[in-house]
Amino acid sequence: MGSSTNRRRELAEFLRSRRERRRPEDVGLAPGGRRRTPGLRREEVAALAGLSVTWYTWLEQGREIRGSRQVLRSLVDVLGLDAVETAHLFRLAGEVPPSETTTASAEVSAHYQVLLDQLDPNPAFILNRRFDVIAWNRGCELLYSDLTRFPPARRNILWLAFASEEVRSTSDDWERDAAQSVALFRAQIGEGVLHPDIAALIAELEAESEDFKRLWHLKDLAAFTSESRKMHHPKLGRVTFEYIKMHAADNEQTLVAYLAPKGSELARQLAELVERG
Repeated sequence: MGSSTNRRRELAEFLRSRRERRRPEDVGLAPGGRRRTPGLRREEVAALAGLSVTWYTWLEQGREIRGSRQVLRSLVDVLGLDAVETAHLFRLAGEVPPSETTTASAEVSAHYQVLLDQLDPNPAFILNRRFDVIAWNRGCELLYSDLTRFPPARRNILWLAFASEEVRSTSDDWERDAAQSVALFRAQIGEGVLHPDIAALIAELEAESEDFKRLWHLKDLAAFTSESRKMHHPKLGRVTFEYIKMHAADNEQTLVAYLAPKGSELARQLAELVERG
């Protein structure tokens, strides 16, 4: 059985389970009358979502049909799905889940700052959905110098890559790295590209950098892969880090770390530079 068949079956079972959980009175229907199964009837869900009974029945049977994002949003409302369930529904339907928030968070849990400090002297920082650097350790300042010299809206990985000659000069292959960053950003934000905070950032970058404008209009997408990252550092010379990213489980923030091999000369040099401040 193919993966698409399995996904349609999971979608059908998920819809049935949420329909059976939903009470008639939750959607403004009279609770009276005996029901053979708990929850709403298929025809009630279809009517409330503005769908034909036949089409919705096929969806619950795992037929080879596909619902639009508008249809999925209607089902979210009728079935009373929370944010986690909504994301699950969209993924099962083969769609990118809608963003849970419209504004990128600028706050970081104290627990994540502890993690950043533990990673010193390896450069590490946390990004929000806009790719703003919202927390960092002392090692990070070896790559981007003192980030507090920038206003919060400019502590942004894309802005630094395209608008800061100092940061740009550290890249071993700037064109490749810049194209990868833009493609990864587009893939990660999905439909969030329409949100005001994201749209404003893109407009500002296009006005600031012809290179960004060119790469953005390619509309390339990329998935992140852990890899080695070479760069030219003014004090360390040409160095190679292991570059990793991890998404926080409880929000849309991402941990980024540049790791030097344990016990290496690079690790020793990093420790000395961080200690000197």
